[in-house]
Amino acid sequence: MKGVNSMELFSIAARTSDSREEERYIRMITKANQALHKKYKTLSISCSVHEGTTFWRCREDDPRFLKGNVLQQIYGAAASALAEYILQEKERELLKKILDEEFDFPDPEEHEQILKHCRMMMEGKSEFGDSRHRRSSMLAQGIQQCLSERPLLHVDGFLTFRAHNYMKELKEIVEYAVDEFLMDRQYEEFVGMLKYFVYFQQPQVPLVHLIHKGGQDVLLLDEDMKPLDHRHDEGVVVERLDQQDLQMEDAVVTTLISVSPAKIIIHTREPHMAVIRTLSQIFEDRVEICRYCPDCHGYFRETGKI
Repeated sequence: MKGVNSMELFSIAARTSDSREEERYIRMITKANQALHKKYKTLSISCSVHEGTTFWRCREDDPRFLKGNVLQQIYGAAASALAEYILQEKERELLKKILDEEFDFPDPEEHEQILKHCRMMMEGKSEFGDSRHRRSSMLAQGIQQCLSERPLLHVDGFLTFRAHNYMKELKEIVEYAVDEFLMDRQYEEFVGMLKYFVYFQQPQVPLVHLIHKGGQDVLLLDEDMKPLDHRHDEGVVVERLDQQDLQMEDAVVTTLISVSPAKIIIHTREPHMAVIRTLSQIFEDRVEICRYCPDCHGYFRETGKI
């Protein structure tokens, strides 16, 4: 039995949003407790729930735990578990709160699309894609520091008042996601306008072959498989395209709108590429996708794609 003078090594409170989050949090605490017990068998660790708040307490009556690195190792284990809990259970709500407070997107669908951008950036290959480990370390170090100063911690209070660098990074992620969303929306609106324009445009040439060798390597050929003349007609649509920060598909679209082909045969081994999807969306039933034919055989043989 523990002595009446046992010392409280830490007491951590976390408010959970519902029973499912509470269950997941307790499961994570239990896993951390098992690891602590395995290493420090005399610890007295408890977990209790009161009015939606889960209390995680650790006590010990051996004064040697206050010396050396033992106490810091215990704080480190608790901090790592809390950091993982925050990343798994709190981060989405924190992103949502930043989006609500800093930006005006009342449409729930737009809201969800921006949060989706956030998750893609944080999980995929982007400037934020490798930041999970960094965010986890940032949180764990901050929590351990707080426990070292005062072994009483409330998770929400820590996030509000002590996790400044972590919250700054989340805000940067939201800002970047908003920029990406707005650019995507602007591009979709512009593609819609081009699609409308093409629908009412009279064809000027019967056929254009587009040879997509891969990546940024594209050739535009006329119906005789000769290089297409790139002279652009004057017009509002072409002028707007020319004013854009030109990517490959923008330059190709500019040319195709200028010559207004009745049919476009896209020869490609990568029909999933963005340029192919964009052209198919704008020119609709004028587009035919070719994966192999005698006309494109020689071009793809040069790139080793046959």
